[in-house]
Parts: sequence; structure tokens; C-alpha cells
Amino acid sequence: MIRMRGFIRQKISRWGTVLGAWLILMGGLACAADFNACILKACSDMPRGGGYAADRAAEVRLARSGVIPDRNGCSLQGCPSAASPTFCSAACYLVLLRALQYWERQEERKVFSAEVWQALRVDERHPDGYLSWGRFNANGPGCAKWVHDLGAGISFTSPALAKPGDFLKIFFSSAAGATERGHFVVFLGIQQINSTPFIVYWSANRRTSGYGVVRIALNDKRIRFLLFTRITRPENIARAPQLPLTDPWLASMLSRTYSFREMIQGCGLR
Repeated sequence: MIRMRGFIRQKISRWGTVLGAWLILMGGLACAADFNACILKACSDMPRGGGYAADRAAEVRLARSGVIPDRNGCSLQGCPSAASPTFCSAACYLVLLRALQYWERQEERKVFSAEVWQALRVDERHPDGYLSWGRFNANGPGCAKWVHDLGAGISFTSPALAKPGDFLKIFFSSAAGATERGHFVVFLGIQQINSTPFIVYWSANRRTSGYGVVRIALNDKRIRFLLFTRITRPENIARAPQLPLTDPWLASMLSRTYSFREMIQGCGLR
């Protein structure tokens, strides 16, 4: 397991106050060429609140009314209010879908076919590891493994490398998989408060009763591990239909527990 606290203090001391991500979010700036900017714009366009729930009913709401095909079936429409109350990974997936649409418009061409959007759908019975949503929503490194398999980006564990708009899995347990506790969020930056660095993030949270921005001290003793994922090649998400229907390793996270070393090796990190 990678221990972070001493390393983090050394890195943060070099940064000073890093509020760029938060300012971008609040300002609602338009997408730049960087896909992270599209992620941040999608976060800024999401509603606030709506309630938090991490249960079967929330999954059904996401599938039935939170993510629906558009009129011609060539894309997916995210409806965050209809998905509420909801949970962290569902909120981040809605942001991802919206960011992909922003990026495609920015490219001024049709990048993702109807087949791709079909592979990104959310079914009512959608187990972990199945299609894109089942991979993204899986325990452990779900998003990181999915992005790695698509060749769509990178993952890493150091907050010194993080950029606003990265996805972040915060682990509050000493292992990944069946017994893990954690939170999946969009990283917004590091804020310095009275010499203490705080991670600022957006997600669906209990503390904000749904969609909203939260911060947590980087040296909070509950944090056991951080796993960041950055989508650098969004066009490679077009490969989603080529993946096997199910990722057995991610599916096994429901019943097995893995060390952090096993987890990061399984999603392509050294």
C-alpha cells in the first residue's frame, strides 16, 4: 500500500494555494481543447442538491429516467434531476456523458456513433463489470480500468500530478473490492486553509444532500489511498463497443477483496 501523508506535505508545500479548478467551476468557462475543461463545464451545469441515496431504487432511477436515448437514438441524454436522489458514481457518469457531448460539439464532427452511445447506456439490471456503466461503477478501480482498457487516458496515485477535472476515487478502507469504503468524485483542486491543504471535489454527497462541492483535508486520517484518472484521448471511447461485454476482474470486486498493489497493477499502473 502506498502511504501518502509525509509525501503529500512535501509536495503541497511547493504549491501554495491552488484554487484554479474551483474558479473554473464557479466561472462556468467554456470547453477548451483539454477534455478536463469539458468535465468542469459539465459539473458547473449540473443542478445542486436533489438528495443522496445509494440503493437499488437509485440505480433504477438512473436507468429509467437519468440516462435515456435521444429522439433519434444516436446519443444519450443525461437527466440529473430525474436521477435524484442519487449516488457518487452515477453523478460522475452523468458528468462524463455530458462532457463527451460537449467535446463532440467542440470537435464539430460526429465522433461517437449510435453503437458507441448504446455501449454507454445504463440498463436497469446492470451488474458491476458489465458494459461501460458497469465498469465505471464497479468497486475498486472501475473507472481507471475502463479508461485503461480503452486507451483513453491515464491513472496515477499522486495528488501532485492531479489536474482539475480528473476523476478521483477516495478510498477510506485499507483494501479494494468487496469490503471497501470509498467515494468517487471529480477533483477540482487543492485549497489551502490555515496551512492545511484540502482536496476540493464535486460529486453527489451526503454532506451536500446530493450534487455539490465538498472539501476534505488531504491529511484526513480516514483517507487510505487516492486513485486519479484523467481522460486524455476521449476519441478512444469510441472503442467501447469493442470491449467484451463483461470484465470478470471488475465483476469479482463484488465478492473478493484486493490489496492496493493488486488493484493498481490490474488497471495498468506501475
